[in-house]
Amino acid sequence: MRAFDYFSVLLLLLVVAPCMASDVYVSDVKLGDKVTIVGPGNVTKLCPYPDCRQGQHVTRIPKGTVLKVEGMMNVKYGNSTMKWFETTYKEKRGWISINDTDQAE
Repeated sequence: MRAFDYFSVLLLLLVVAPCMASDVYVSDVKLGDKVTIVGPGNVTKLCPYPDCRQGQHVTRIPKGTVLKVEGMMNVKYGNSTMKWFETTYKEKRGWISINDTDQAE
């Protein structure tokens, strides 16, 4: 195998494969599915929009809370993407990060 071929295979394994695996895993969550909050204590923020900043959240959600996925959005952060779920908690609608749920990788 030529050096270019090795480089091509390495590039595929390091760049393309992880992106594909992540998309396949996350796409398993569908509208109407339930997710469980796994963040410690009451640190999970219910945001008025995906990726809200400190102090902009609507409320906090305790660990162990089960929520219904009512919407989904991917937010780009440089070269990576994070999935956000729209949900309702105590009659307040907002967004939670996949990283705060049992669906995180």
